[in-house]
Amino acid sequence: MKYAPKKVFIIKAGGYQELTYEAYCALCESDSSYKDKRFLPLHGMLMEVTEDDFKEFYRNQRRQKYLEERSINNQDISIDMLPTQEFRDRDVLFDSDQDVAEKVLNNIFLDKLREVLPLLDAEDQKLLWLRHGQELSEQKLGEIYGVSQQAISKRLRKLYDKIKKMMEI
Repeated sequence: MKYAPKKVFIIKAGGYQELTYEAYCALCESDSSYKDKRFLPLHGMLMEVTEDDFKEFYRNQRRQKYLEERSINNQDISIDMLPTQEFRDRDVLFDSDQDVAEKVLNNIFLDKLREVLPLLDAEDQKLLWLRHGQELSEQKLGEIYGVSQQAISKRLRKLYDKIKKMMEI
C-alpha cells in the first residue's frame, strides 16, 4: 500500500466500526483472523467487505478495464467525450468502412478525373483550384472575379458538365 489509510471500517455486530489505521494494525497482530479478512480501498480508507463483495468489486474493475481497452482499440467514442462546440454530426455518422466496390469505383473516377483536368484551359483549372483546393466560397470567388455569386455558380455548373462529358460519365 502506497499510503496508510486515514480510517479503517471493520464489520462488528452487523454494522461498521471505525478505527484508525494504527488501531487496525494492532488488532491484526492480536487477532490473526483479521489477516484473512477482505478490505476495499475507498477514498483513502479501507472498508471490510465479504468475500463475495470483494470478488465482485475486482471482477467489475477487470471488466471495466477490458471494456476501456477494447473501446480504445476499436476507436469507439462516447457522445459525452465529444466537445459540443467542435462536434458535427457527420464526424460521428461517417462510416469509414466503405465496401470494396465503392472504393474501386471511386478510384476509377479519380483516375479519369486526373486525365481530364490537364485538358482544361488554365482559367478553368484556376477556378476549380480556388473553389475546391482553397475551399473558397462562390461569394468570395465572385469578389475575386468581379462578378456575382450567381455568375460563379453558373460558370462552375457549366464547368462540371464539361468535365462530365470529357470523362464520358
